Amino acid sequence: MRVLHVEDNAMDADLVRRALLRQAPDLELSQVATLAAAKACLNGAPTPDAALLDIKLPDGSGLELLAWIREQRLSLAVVMLTGSGDHSAAVAALQAGADDYLAKDEAARSRLATILRDAVHRFEDGQARRAHPLRVLYAEHSAADVDLTRRHLARHAPHIRLTVASDAEQALARLPMDAHTPPDYDVVLLDYRLPGLDALDAVKALRAERGLDLPIVIVTGQGSEEVAAHAIRLGVDDYITKHAGYLFELPPTLEKVHRQAELTRERGNLRRIAQRLAEALDTSPVILYTLRLTEDGAFPTWVSSNIHRLLGFSEAEALRPEWWLNQVHPDDRDWILANQAVLRETGHLAHEYRLLDRSGRMHWIQDELRLSNEGEGQETVVIGAWRDITDAKETEQLRETRIAVLDGLNADCGLNALLDEIARRLEKVRPEMRVSILVCDPRDGRLYTGAAPSLPDFYNSAMDGLVPAAGNGSCGAAAATGETVIVRDIRDHPYWDAFRELGERAGLRACWSIPFKDSNGRVLGTFAIYHNEPSEPTRAELDLIGEFARLSSLAVQRVRADTRLRQMAAVFENTREGVIITDLTPRILGVNRAYTEITGYPEEEVLGCNPSLLKSGHQDPMFYQAMWQSIHETGHWQGEIWNRHRSGEIYPQLLTVSTVRDGDGRPTHYVGVMTDISQLKQSEERLERLAHYDPLTDLPNRLLLLSRLEHVLERAERYRHKAAVLFIDVDNFKVINDSLGHPVGDALLSALARRLRDRLRDEDTLGRLGGDEFLVVLEDLERVEDATTVAEVLIGLLEQSFVLPSGEEIHIGASIGISLYPDDGGTVTELIKNADTAMYQAKGQGRNTYRFYTASLSAAANHRLALEARLRRALANDEFVLYYQPQIDTNTHDLIGCEALLRWLSPEDGLVPPDRFIPLAEETGLILPLGEWVLRHACIQIKAWLDAGFPPLVLAVNLSARQLRQTDLVDRVAAILQDTGLPPDYLRLELTESMLMEQGDQALAQLQALQDLNLKLSIDDFGTGYSSLAYLKLLPIDELKIDRSFVRDIPEDSNDMEITATIIAIARNLKLRVVAEGVETQEQLDFLKRQGCHAWQGYLFSRPIPAAEFARSFF
Repeated sequence: MRVLHVEDNAMDADLVRRALLRQAPDLELSQVATLAAAKACLNGAPTPDAALLDIKLPDGSGLELLAWIREQRLSLAVVMLTGSGDHSAAVAALQAGADDYLAKDEAARSRLATILRDAVHRFEDGQARRAHPLRVLYAEHSAADVDLTRRHLARHAPHIRLTVASDAEQALARLPMDAHTPPDYDVVLLDYRLPGLDALDAVKALRAERGLDLPIVIVTGQGSEEVAAHAIRLGVDDYITKHAGYLFELPPTLEKVHRQAELTRERGNLRRIAQRLAEALDTSPVILYTLRLTEDGAFPTWVSSNIHRLLGFSEAEALRPEWWLNQVHPDDRDWILANQAVLRETGHLAHEYRLLDRSGRMHWIQDELRLSNEGEGQETVVIGAWRDITDAKETEQLRETRIAVLDGLNADCGLNALLDEIARRLEKVRPEMRVSILVCDPRDGRLYTGAAPSLPDFYNSAMDGLVPAAGNGSCGAAAATGETVIVRDIRDHPYWDAFRELGERAGLRACWSIPFKDSNGRVLGTFAIYHNEPSEPTRAELDLIGEFARLSSLAVQRVRADTRLRQMAAVFENTREGVIITDLTPRILGVNRAYTEITGYPEEEVLGCNPSLLKSGHQDPMFYQAMWQSIHETGHWQGEIWNRHRSGEIYPQLLTVSTVRDGDGRPTHYVGVMTDISQLKQSEERLERLAHYDPLTDLPNRLLLLSRLEHVLERAERYRHKAAVLFIDVDNFKVINDSLGHPVGDALLSALARRLRDRLRDEDTLGRLGGDEFLVVLEDLERVEDATTVAEVLIGLLEQSFVLPSGEEIHIGASIGISLYPDDGGTVTELIKNADTAMYQAKGQGRNTYRFYTASLSAAANHRLALEARLRRALANDEFVLYYQPQIDTNTHDLIGCEALLRWLSPEDGLVPPDRFIPLAEETGLILPLGEWVLRHACIQIKAWLDAGFPPLVLAVNLSARQLRQTDLVDRVAAILQDTGLPPDYLRLELTESMLMEQGDQALAQLQALQDLNLKLSIDDFGTGYSSLAYLKLLPIDELKIDRSFVRDIPEDSNDMEITATIIAIARNLKLRVVAEGVETQEQLDFLKRQGCHAWQGYLFSRPIPAAEFARSFF
């Protein structure tokens, strides 16, 4: 392969040359430094196979050279190379026709030859594809889109031949009526919105009615996840949104779905051939297989199905890379692997070796292999055949294994591999023995399988996590006592009472277990021997087993020691804090990578130097004297220090210095740990800004607003002036936020703030209280009418349309409440409260207007305050009760859970429905103690039912938005579970979809912490919010609840049925349970059952009822 490398940096060019020389010595590399030289080279002959282009060149750009190569139609692959890591440049390069894009780093250079070969292959594949036209039937009613698509394809994908139909009917007319007639097109491309019959109807006709498997791609200008999911269910192969640059996605998408269709057809043919071959091989005594032979070894790719009948292994097991070598007798492995050289040289190999079947029985195998010419590149295909020649061999021979095992211990391999080697070698010496080595995990003290090559998987799985105890088999007793345990027959020994059935299922009768220990006498694990018949060991056998147990102890201790050393080295090298080690002089003995990144000094430049080379001069000598005095007296010092970077830049640093002492307590070294706190300092400055200004609008926040208003009132009192407070609330902002999303809502608030700020006087104050609420403070008012004028101007400003970043216009309004100083109050609190009251009056009288505060407005507010006071008394007087609505399994009709629902039993009004008091409780914050009351009392009730012996139920309790924002929510839930004694797996917390979207990452963190308590999480009212599938996949939930609004009109409303089916399909794909609420008719239940809904609740089964009635009705 010939490669042209265009690079003006001599060092980078030399690194590339060295990398390619190591990876592909036969590669022909030409290197030039300028765009002009590259063009001259490319104009000559022969043309290279690939060009590696730097983005920045002294006389131009690599992108210019790329464009010139493509304009000249030169037949070579192009890979762009840059050190900037600019993703926009990568996109531009790939759109301009580059075949790949790499950063200048060691990772990319380490596989550069492979990347270049792959790029050449992709380029050649693309050229080959372009030689064969791709026939596309395009249904699009927009002549402009058709023309744009034609021109783009003519330039970027001329091999795509477009036939255009103006609507779906014309497209269907051009396609076959059944699957038996070959179509004239390779791919169908449909615009989503077509006149008359739409794209999805056309898909139904092609898939469901005609049975055509022709690839279908849909393009649309307004994509949605719901439409995409529906289209995929109908059989669409891909879905493209008409965003900027979408035409660049079109050719690869059309080619991809075409190739996938061809591959599907080819796979069908291959499956039929493979089935016939498998049937012939199934009765054969010869096991056939194929391998992929590479420089790294041989890797299995296929094995005949009769391997299960002959050796007891499944095909999947035999295709694991390590399976064959693990089953080969240990003594035969090395020379068999060495024979691969003979196979490579002669193309044929026949040899005999020992192989273990699933039961542990040893077979002599005659293995014949030959090379096939089907391989490509550096890979070679090997076809092989195994014949069992056990009967022709007599191989009962004991061999000394201690040296071999010690060699294995000295080799650098994993602990499980070492233990497996020890176990297999003992089983070779004593074939009647089945070895199990269990290793004690120091983290939990339990025993886990280290090696047990001859024991069944189910047995090893059962023994994993075994607690050392006298009643836990031979190994549990040996680990607990530290003494050898001999059990002649597990059927009548008390140690095996709990495991007797398991042992009999595995065909085991005797078990001898020897604990192996470290040098301090701590038990590291157990070395056990199993026999298929009752048996007791001889003295010689115990000595032999003890030797192998000691070898296991050595393996465990050495591997763990090596692991600790690697971990400490990894921590030293990879920690983000800089680490420096000095002697007592102090001279620097070692630094880690983070030190060089923080200080700019490479390791070789600082070794042997004094750490004072970093001094900035910001601290005087007294500072350093105090620091060293603390180190000498206490062995420790920590504090902030200013140091100087190698570049000369001064930066703040948190430094910790500790003294290292030897076993006798004498100081030997100092260790310093440093952290660059520049960003922390900058963050403190930003936090100071955030403390007084709203980060979204950059307006004064509530804290600063109150301070400024206090200052205005002081001036007004001093100079006998008037002032006004204007409380502004955006009308219907929640609707905008919920329908268009929070990013749009945030953009609208920012634009609104800029518009208001530009209109007000410099001496006036505009601030954001929070959400969609703003406050304007007008000082030095001459007349009351001036406040009226400002309010009218501001309402007029907000009536003007806002243009969103997407280009879409949106219209809003605002309600303004006005309070005057001193007429409506003399304090900050009174003025804001009264302006807020007037604002609600404006909203109640049609919105998009203003109102001045009057005393009568306080009456409504007082009523609200009275209700709030009654709520507080109700909580104190325990006037609340819980009702429970059952949840039913859709398939079994069993009662599986219930939802706890709050009711207020008021002495004045009787049973108060939740919609009359929950919104006020949410607004005032009373929802926090009320929600905690609900959770605690519901848990107490479920625990009481469990203790009474009633069937277990999962309790569903709703969490409010305010509860989710509590920083100590997880601690509160955990405390309730602990206080009530309810196991967490009986509790499910329900959260609304809109609540999760509003709180974003905070909600995600809270959910993760709640899941760590092992309780269940559910999204309530799913489908009414605007969560994305990508966000939904991040949530640690296990259940979706379909909102009753989608269930209510089933089966009359087909849209609700489609939405409900889509929600269930989404849940199925995400492996989530689905519960429907509000089920009132049998037809609704039948529909939900057909769609695969797991559970339901509603009046069809039961209304919410009190706990006593619930128990009488269902237990």
